[in-house]
Amino acid sequence: MCRVLDNSLYIKDRKKYTKISECATSFNSLYNKNNIIQDDIFNVLENYVTRHDMPFDMLRYPIEDADLCACTFIRKGRMFVMVNSALPLSKQIFATAHELYHIYCYFEEHDSALLQSGSILASGIIDEEAKEIEDMEANAFAAILLAPKERLDEQTDVYNLSYKDISVQTVLKIMDIFAIPYKAAVLRLLEENKIDVKAAKNLLQVEEKEICRQMELTGKAARWQEIPKDFIRFGSLPELMYDVEQLDAVRDERLASDKSRLSEIMKSLRKQ
Repeated sequence: MCRVLDNSLYIKDRKKYTKISECATSFNSLYNKNNIIQDDIFNVLENYVTRHDMPFDMLRYPIEDADLCACTFIRKGRMFVMVNSALPLSKQIFATAHELYHIYCYFEEHDSALLQSGSILASGIIDEEAKEIEDMEANAFAAILLAPKERLDEQTDVYNLSYKDISVQTVLKIMDIFAIPYKAAVLRLLEENKIDVKAAKNLLQVEEKEICRQMELTGKAARWQEIPKDFIRFGSLPELMYDVEQLDAVRDERLASDKSRLSEIMKSLRKQ
């Protein structure tokens, strides 16, 4: 697990980390007013894209491959973000914030990578295997956006949290407040000097089984580990079908056929 530290931007390149921190802080102020985001990240991302006058669809449906967290691509002037809804909610949230960084680079830094090849986020990149510098940047951006310094300091005071001889349960409280994965929570505490490298390494060496056991005992962060049952979103498609129906723009037979086909697809996905 200590590869999490080795593959973090904070350890790898402190100068770039500082720049990313400034970008995430500025973004949070402009598009979220520094609120704690949690599962509102899906709306934050959609609002950001639409404010840049680009047609957008957020697709969320279950995929059997747990290694695929999310992907982003642009086709014919429309941006699509797909999130695997078969993952724990905290991972979906972090994956969406990660993809938001690539979108941010596309709009603010005119990075053409998203347009040319899109972005595919594998589970390992979030967990500990981010080897490309851009993925390290995206992970740092996501964590800072979801758990910003001001809110971290604020919530530390609110809950009277102590980081001396820190325990797994304290990390779980941070996870519960900000809806972020365990490793991201440990990194944020290190980045904001709440804990030192030795404490971070000790926390990262705790086995996942023990983390889950502590979660079950305390209930902390458990809500963000849930997998929303049968959660499926096909972007703007249902709305478009509704508009077509209201306008009588297609034959009743065609509309009924399209609705039936969409229903079949949703049933098929829910069986996965």
